[in-house]
Amino acid sequence: MSSSLSDYNAKRSSNVARPTLFSDLDLRLRRHPNTSDIRPLKDIDAVKNAVKNLLLTNPGDRPFHPEIGSGITGLLFETADAYIANVLKENIKVTLTRFEPRINNITVEVNDDPDNNAYFVQLTFNTASSVLPEEVGFYLERLR
Repeated sequence: MSSSLSDYNAKRSSNVARPTLFSDLDLRLRRHPNTSDIRPLKDIDAVKNAVKNLLLTNPGDRPFHPEIGSGITGLLFETADAYIANVLKENIKVTLTRFEPRINNITVEVNDDPDNNAYFVQLTFNTASSVLPEEVGFYLERLR
């Protein structure tokens, strides 16, 4: 690397607000009111969105990366009970550990709802940019 490029980073002004660490496309495609551009998700919201997208992706869904995905949606066709909840929990933990390097200290809780044949998933994790734990919760149910 040339010295001119490395000197550039040392000379950057420090009056810039905190840089964005992560950014992602908001799949809800909400528009910015002034620019009419799609609003990006930034920092922890981008990570939370990526975690949910990763978990709801089945292996083989992503072109050129068939290994990425959790396959948990296939378990939703089983009867909701504690055994399937435990299998979901392990699949989620393995998937996040394997495919999401931005998070660590992952805690997964899966509560089954046998009356609705559904599950509530509560994830707690830390990112490298924050010492505070972040939480993501969502409801998994089979769509007919």
